[in-house]
Parts: sequence; C-alpha cells; structure tokens
Amino acid sequence: MSTTTIVVNGRGIRARTGQTILEAALAARIVIPHDCATGQCNTCRVRVYDGTVDDRGTQLGDSVLACRSTILGEAVIEYDEVPGEERRVGAVLSIEDLTADIVQVVMGLETRLLYLPGQYVKVEFRGFPARDYSPTLRLDGSADLTEIVLQIRREERGVVSTALGLGISAGHPVKVRGPFGSAYHRLGTKRLVLVSTGVGFAPIWAIARASRLREPGRALTVIAGARHAHNLYMRPALDWLSSQGATVMLTCSGADDTPGVLAGRPTLHLPRLTPTDTIVACGAPGMVASVELLAAAGGATCYSDPFLPARAPASLRDRLLGFFRR
Repeated sequence: MSTTTIVVNGRGIRARTGQTILEAALAARIVIPHDCATGQCNTCRVRVYDGTVDDRGTQLGDSVLACRSTILGEAVIEYDEVPGEERRVGAVLSIEDLTADIVQVVMGLETRLLYLPGQYVKVEFRGFPARDYSPTLRLDGSADLTEIVLQIRREERGVVSTALGLGISAGHPVKVRGPFGSAYHRLGTKRLVLVSTGVGFAPIWAIARASRLREPGRALTVIAGARHAHNLYMRPALDWLSSQGATVMLTCSGADDTPGVLAGRPTLHLPRLTPTDTIVACGAPGMVASVELLAAAGGATCYSDPFLPARAPASLRDRLLGFFRR
C-alpha cells in the first residue's frame, strides 16, 4: 500500500491507501464519532469535499460512511462535532402504555447526558442485554434534563421489550451509553422534511420540537405512519406541531378509514424533494431506504436512522439499499 495525505476537519494526516477513513483518523488520534463500525448505524457519516474515496456503496449526496469507505488518494473530509460518548447510571422512573403495542419508559439519570435531538443511546436494563433507543420527549413536549424518555415497541419475541412492566419496572437500575447517530437536528434554512414509521417517531418528535423552538420560521413537514391505526400514538405531538405552523400528516398502511389519516405508507405522501430540502427518515429499514432513494433522485440532503432488528446481519442495510436502487 502507498501512503498519501488526507485532511480531516482541517488537520492533515498521513494515511495508507486501502485504509478506511475511520481507521486512518483513529490512528492519528482523531475520533470520528462511530458506533457499530459495520455500516449499519450511520454514526460515522462524513462529507468528502475534495479528492476521491471508494465509498463502497455508502454514498448519500456528498457524504459517505467512514467505517466502510477506503482511501484512494488525497482527500478533504469533514465530520460534524457532536457530544462525545459518555456513560451514565440511573433507574426507571415510570412505564406507561401508549398503545397495546407501544410503551413509554422514563428513566432518571444521576447526571445529565448531553445528546442532540435525534441521536440514539445504548440502554442496558440490569440483567438484560443492551439495546439502542432514541431519547425523545413526552407527547406534551416535556422532559427533565436528567430524564431519558423512550418510546418502545413490544416485539413478540423481544428479550427486553416483553419484560417492560414485568421483569423491568419502576426502580429498575439502568446504564446508558452514548450518544450515537447522524440523524439529528441541524440548524438551517432549507425546508425540513421529517418522516417516520412506528416508534421511529421518537427521534422525529425530538427533532421537530427542537426545530419549532429554535427556528420557528423554518418550513417544516412531518409525516408519521404506522401499519395499524391503533398505533398512531403521536397525535398529540402532531397537533402541537400543526398549531405551530408545521405541515403534518398521519398515514396508515393497513385498512383504516379514520378521518384525518391518509391511506398508504409515508413515502406515498412525500412532497417532491429538491436540492433545497433536508430530509430525515427514521423507522422501518424499507421505508428509510425508499426515502434515501427519493432524496437522492431529487438532490435533497438526507439523514437516516433505520431501526434494525437487534441481531440484524451487518449487510442488511446494504441489501435493502441495493434492492431499492434497482
């Protein structure tokens, strides 16, 4: 392998061709935010401003995944500075059913954990394996600075989710590590389009609330969907967003004739995307891959957080993106 020079956030470093961007940066003690390092989580997405890299199928707009993309020669690379990974301990404060399938879990931490709206954390309930969840707000928009509010879907065979309210109840000790992820709120002037399915609404609600409070004049469209109408738990949050001038849509892909609920998947109701749009998609991997494809076709800037199964193979996201790009 030959050596070359790349510039990462303004700092020139020596690197070997064939190295991944993440490997080269870490070797130079530049810690690009990352989590899985297998191409699933999007945490290490960086922008390539000059030069070329082998993106290995991970390119979205001008960004690539640092953990997969390899260095071909000189390049100029930039990543967003975000809160560093930290660890906190705490306990469950409350568990409340939002629907028959979705539960809200509120945890109290000893000290505040800094994260950006839309990022995710790893939560370990004592005696159970760690899982990735996106901190959010209660549907009325409230959350204490030392609280972590989660919206979790109970999976039929879920080791953790089926224990909520049973083996896991108020007072249960927890450990939290993070934050991770690149699908977070960024200030801007472009129209912001937020799309979710199921509990993918958790990070979308956090981003939407932050946008309305920090940039009330920014055009905002929020589309939230579910397979079954009884899981459209996000109505109170959408009502508030609508009262604040946002364009909101509820969708249901199953049979439903509820007034105000649009038939079909969220992607059927996306506005036409252009280079003047920023879009964030969170939820089912198939939906996320479809949104990424539509964003790429319209030249929109896209950030995503596919909610993958706990033991999904590392190549699942790549297979999904390959399918939707055919």
